[in-house]
Order: sequence, then C-alpha cells, then structure tokens
Amino acid sequence: MKTKHVFESSEGLVVKSLRGAVALNPSLRLHKGSKSVFICDRSPTARVSIISGGGSGHEPAHAGYTGRGMLTASVAGDIFASPSASQVFTAIQLALASCKQAEFSEKKEVLLIINNYTGDRLNFGLGAERASTLLGTHVESVVVADDVSLLDQDPPSLVGPRGLGANILVCKLLGAAAESGLALVELKSLGDAVVDNLASIGVGMDHCHVPGRPKDSVGSLKDGECELGLGLHNEPGARRMQIGSAENLVQEMLKQILDCRRKRSPKHTDEEGGDRDFIFPGDEVVLYLNNLGGISQLEMGAVVDEALSQLASLDVFPTRVYSHAYMTSLNAPGFSISILNASATYRRLSENSSAKLSATVPQILSYLDAPTGASGWLGVRSWPSAKEGEHRDRNVEEQETESLLQSLSSHQSGDKMFRSGAANNQKTWEAINLVPVQVEKGLRSACEAVFTVESELTHFDAEVGDGDCGTTFANGARAVLSALDNQQIGVRDMSPPSFIRKLSEVLEDSMGGTSGALFGLFFTALSRELAEGESFRSAPLRALNALSKHTPARPGDRTLVDALAPFCDALAHGEGFREVVAAAMQGAEETRYMKPRLGRSTYVPMDGEGVGAVPDPGAWGVAAILSGVERGISDPIE
Repeated sequence: MKTKHVFESSEGLVVKSLRGAVALNPSLRLHKGSKSVFICDRSPTARVSIISGGGSGHEPAHAGYTGRGMLTASVAGDIFASPSASQVFTAIQLALASCKQAEFSEKKEVLLIINNYTGDRLNFGLGAERASTLLGTHVESVVVADDVSLLDQDPPSLVGPRGLGANILVCKLLGAAAESGLALVELKSLGDAVVDNLASIGVGMDHCHVPGRPKDSVGSLKDGECELGLGLHNEPGARRMQIGSAENLVQEMLKQILDCRRKRSPKHTDEEGGDRDFIFPGDEVVLYLNNLGGISQLEMGAVVDEALSQLASLDVFPTRVYSHAYMTSLNAPGFSISILNASATYRRLSENSSAKLSATVPQILSYLDAPTGASGWLGVRSWPSAKEGEHRDRNVEEQETESLLQSLSSHQSGDKMFRSGAANNQKTWEAINLVPVQVEKGLRSACEAVFTVESELTHFDAEVGDGDCGTTFANGARAVLSALDNQQIGVRDMSPPSFIRKLSEVLEDSMGGTSGALFGLFFTALSRELAEGESFRSAPLRALNALSKHTPARPGDRTLVDALAPFCDALAHGEGFREVVAAAMQGAEETRYMKPRLGRSTYVPMDGEGVGAVPDPGAWGVAAILSGVERGISDPIE
C-alpha cells in the first residue's frame, strides 16, 4: 500500500483541490464555505439544474464534471464523507443563479444525482427538502445503485446496491439531456431507466490510503490477493481471492454483470437467458471502465482490450467504449467495469406507462457524444473569449460569490410562511396548548437528560457500532443550549414552525453524520407540517412519513425510528404526554431483542440472541430526550 503523499495532512486539502479544479475552467466558480462548484454562465437552453456530489477523494468527481453539458453545480464533503445538508442546500441555491445577478433564475427545477450511500441520501434528501420549502424549488433525484457484487447477500441489504464510478456516466447522459432542453419529469424518467439498466463491479489490488492517517489504520491485502467488489471507500467487497490471470479476473467480473438480472430477479433461469439475461441479441451497449486511481494507463488499456475480447466471444459488441479515471478512490490500485444497456433503457422507457419520455437508442447515445465544457470528461472543448490583457482574479471571484450567496439568502421566499411577530407567536404556541416558557424548560431538560445518559450511549454504541453515539448526542445538546443562551433560537420570538426549523439546523450542524441528517430531516418536515396547519398531534406522524422517503429504516430495524415511531403514533391517537413518552421508552427497550438491518451495527455479531443485549443507542437517546421533555414540562397536550 502506498502511504507517501505530497500533502502529508488532509487539513485544507479539499478546498485547495477544488480551487485547482476551478482554475482549469473559466466558467466555474467556487464557494469555499460549502465546497460548492457551479457554472457562472448558465446555458440558455437548459431548463433544469443538474447537481451531484459526495465525499472528496474521488477526483475529478465531481468538480471536474461541472460545466455546460454535465453538472450545473457540484458539492464536496470531506474525504470519504458526505457533504452536509446545508452544503447541498447552498449548492442548489448557487445552481439556480448566475454570478452576474442576485435574483433567482426562473428555472427553479433541480435534479439531484446521488450515489446510493446512507449519508449521501440523507443529506441530499434534507437539502432537497429545504430547497422545496424555502425556495419553492421542484427537486427530483436519481439514485445510482450500480454495484452488482453484493446482490446475493442473505439477508439482502435494505439500503440496496452501492453506487460506483458509473455515477459519472449518468451525470454525462443527464447533463447532456438537460442541455438539450428536456423537462424535469423527462430527465427523471430517463435517469431511472438508465440506472435500472446499468451494472458495475469493482476490484482492488489493495486498499487506498488517506493522507494524514496512520499507516496501520487500513488493512492491506496479502501478496497475490485482490478484493472483488471493493467499494469506493475501502468498504469490504464480496470476497478476497487470488488475482490469478488477468483473463480470469475480467471473466469473473463480466460474469457478475451479465448474471445481475438473475440475481435481482431469481425467476430468471439459464433456459430463459442464462449469462445473457442482462443483454439480449442485438442490444446496443456501452462499455465503461473506471480507474480507481492507482492502476497504470498501460494496464488499463490492456484491461479494455481484454474486456472487449471476452464480450466479443459472447457476440456482444459495445457501441461506445470509455476508459478513464472518472471517479477515483484516492490512490487505490483498482478499477471497475460497467455496462449500460442502451437498448434495454429504450425498452424500459417505451414499455413503462409511467415514464414521461420516449427516447430512441440513437438519442440516448447522442447524449454521450454531446460536447461538454466539463474538464474531467475528455477535456474542455471551448473557452469563452476574453479581451486582451484580462485575467481571472480569484479573490474578486470569491468575493462576488460570497456577495451572491448573501443576496440569494435574502430572497428565500420560503421564509415568508415562517415569519410572524412575537405577539402572534405567543398565540400560535398557545394554539397547541403550549406556552414559550414551557417549551424552553422542556428543551433544556431534554438536553440535561442527554448529558445524563451520554456515557451509557457511548457504552451501547461501543458494543454494536463505532462508539460515538454518546458524543454525537451530547454535541447536539450542547449546541441547543448554546443557541438558547445566545438567543440564536428563541421560543418567545419565533412561531413553532420557525423555531423547529432553526432547531433542525442547529442539530444537523452540531451532530453531523447520519444522526444529524435524521434529526434534521424529521424536524424540517415537522416545521413544514405545522406551517401548513397540521396540529401538534398529527404533524409528528406526518413528519415521520416524510423521513421515511429518505431512509429505509422502519420499526423493527433497530434504529432510532423504533423509539420515534411509537411516540408519533401514540401522539396522533390522542394519548397523554406521559403515555406517548412511555411508548417511546418501550420501543427503545424492545430494540434489545432486534437484529440490526441498517448502519454499522449490521456488521457486528450479536451474541446471546438478544438476551441481555444492549438497546440501539439512537433509540435509547431519543427516549432519553423525550423523557427529559416530560420532566421539564407538565402534560402540554391534555
């Protein structure tokens, strides 16, 4: 494993890299605070803004694919970490605007292209919800889940297949389609059809190494060993095996791809298609190879040749062939093979009555052939003309971007439905049988309850996860108390929707990760439901339903939902506050006997079949919060 780097620390590395990417294309601008890159001269034909992103370490993704004909904007998290919902929201704002003007573009439609990872889906989902609520933006998403290496897991993952490097192929197709003028509903239909007929598998000769981390922090593979199905972030693959010959390795990878339909739908049999069930005679397909960053171009060329030779032996002749380091994994010595069945994509669009687009195979392929201004996709084809002697001033451009964002924030139309005076706020709180002093007292008591169980949460999470649950919840509690003390959020000066929305932002920013996104999604949805006139009894259940759109977690999956769901349900059915808190406590207690199906705990063996097992830390934390609220206020709902 290579552990030497030019930059021995990752501190500040992401922003420096983004500035380098922006320097390659004069049509791009960077907002450093959100790590967003966006086009400053919008296309006159595109009706929809296309946005993608994810953790850093996958360069040139996604800043290198920001440009006309591909992405309108991209957003980067830290190395191998999803960008936060606030970053995604800022990227949406910037995508909807031009650097030359402060007002929003009339094109208030956005399509998000998201790789299928929990953090990405939650944070992009929350960012989309905020854009819908605050900006009046119509947002749709296409989730790329092209990894076929783990389809035969037992039990199957609720999250579904991971997203791999073919994410960039989807970005190219949909970016060019948007440039041609397709509407949002058409782009959504095309994207879903493409993803449904896209299959990939990766292989690693070794793991990558993150700058600044200890040399022994990542497990290396043995000599002569490879990992089939290795993910983009060193996640475990399907199995480790001897590399053997290149021919056998490529053969195994192609077999996994060609078998994927049968794995997804067991009803397929050898007689009904066998190894060819993903491709039928005469289908036009695209072969796409992605270098994870550490394979030489010499070898990648040979891999392309080997893949083409083996496909030809099966009478499969790709219409388009691509090979490049499109979406890397730092310095990982590995690659992935992807096949897009363009003919099957056309059939899906033609046969699906709900599809809003009927694109021919030549049209689908034309989107791959279309020019783009994105530097990462075979280079920028044209540069805007500039007067002699003019040059780019990065400081001026960054100041313009900051000014633009401040101006955009002042135009957030969604804020109007949350604004109201202090007197009206008092009436609004009273309308749901609460008074501001009760609310603040209950919230402070909830924070103290978190501090009381912090060590307990840490212990539980150390048993079944990564041991950070106690710290995460405590960080959120401290941030809430600080926001109350500093009047960043004020119960007396805000209506319930406005207060809860601000509370969601505080929790998201302070807790981070999956927990922060879950709390942020729930409270954002709750604020919207209250603003739209739902009662305090019905709004939480509707907010929980909104949360379920962005996570597969359901009651019984051993997550914080197991405490939150019974609370919301009991509240909606008219139970008193003491009873609804008891329901949450019981739900948390019952997680002791549940098998985890989501999160890191799914990889931890559960001894004793639940007898004496620890509860889910997230559910226990939610129950503690609600118990603290109960102690802080008398029953507010009766």
